[in-house]
Amino acid sequence: MASPRLTEPSLPRIELDRGAIREEADRILASSVFRNSRRNSSLLKHVVDRALDGRSDELKERNIGVDVFGRAADYDTNTDHVVRSVAGEVRRRLAQYYMDPAHESEWRIDLQAGSYVPQFRPPAERPAGPPAGGVGPVVALPAPAPRIEKPAHLRKNYLAVLATLALAAALTLAFWFRGPSNAYERFWQPFFAAPSPALLCFGGGGPDNPASDANLALSVSDYEHLSFRRMHTLDATAVADLAGLLQANRKPYRIVNRASSTSFRDLQSGPFVLVGGMNNEWTLRLTRGLRFSFERQPNGARVADRQNPANTTWSVDFQTPLGQFNRDYAIVSRIRDPETEQPVVIAAGIGSWGTLAAGEFVTRPEHLDKLEKLAPKHWERKNLQVVLATDVIRGSSGPPIVLAAYFW
Repeated sequence: MASPRLTEPSLPRIELDRGAIREEADRILASSVFRNSRRNSSLLKHVVDRALDGRSDELKERNIGVDVFGRAADYDTNTDHVVRSVAGEVRRRLAQYYMDPAHESEWRIDLQAGSYVPQFRPPAERPAGPPAGGVGPVVALPAPAPRIEKPAHLRKNYLAVLATLALAAALTLAFWFRGPSNAYERFWQPFFAAPSPALLCFGGGGPDNPASDANLALSVSDYEHLSFRRMHTLDATAVADLAGLLQANRKPYRIVNRASSTSFRDLQSGPFVLVGGMNNEWTLRLTRGLRFSFERQPNGARVADRQNPANTTWSVDFQTPLGQFNRDYAIVSRIRDPETEQPVVIAAGIGSWGTLAAGEFVTRPEHLDKLEKLAPKHWERKNLQVVLATDVIRGSSGPPIVLAAYFW
């Protein structure tokens, strides 16, 4: 599977200091971010140990499920998402750990979205390569030596060397500025090319007024149980995957913990990702005029198609018993919002299962490859929407299924 990081030129192979990396892993596992979570710690330790032992080829979802979480060798990864869910949480916790400036001088351990093979970077390497959509690293040329007059034949050789170096530099620049080479890069390139930091906004909860006198009179326990303090675990997994993607591509970002706390001014500041459908007011607002949008119904909601309004098959009845509920629906949108003039990516489901599937769709190269098969020429320059379904079995969702795609 292709790495979900935008392509960079091959860099010299780093001689890994395995002892230093193991010490870094021990520091991370002993930190407050990890030490109270056995599952996250177990997964991180496992993937680091396997990678340092030269066994990265064993780091597949099923293998990890068996080795770390005690699943049977033939367990169904479509219905049991323990590995994906915990890996998303590990990515979020790693991002939180490295946000502390005190850790800038340490080796960095990354677990990129869409992969279970960790990457290791020494402190001196960061940042390695160019920011997405930007200029590559500056190479310092040696200071010129004192000028010494050379014979004519030597001057010709010198000019030939300079010409060769100039050609090499031109080829290098051409590499840096070449267009995106696969569906994953084509989907995300407009977003990462935007110069401003990104905003990652998820929905959930009710109206927020933490400074009200009524809230200040509550106990800490009661305050923590207010609706606006809650976030669905599957939404959290989608946010973690997207945050890992932004970090892997060195796109500065900040997370807004509630859609109702996000202002129009916030959305004007740079590109943004919206996570969640029926619980995210910005998703509902921005998709309202598009071909595919969310529409509330008396007992649930549906994905509405403006070109085929009679289609009612993409619906969810919220009164359905969980044991009988078998399918959720989602919309993935990548547009340039005409009001904010910013690139927007929306990963949103009717329910949280759909949101998880949409987050998986936009962060996994193998899913975006499916999109390219439906896309017209130069689709990367267009707005697009994709309608997805995900099968739900006993409360667990499967991989995203593409139902429709639209480009304009």
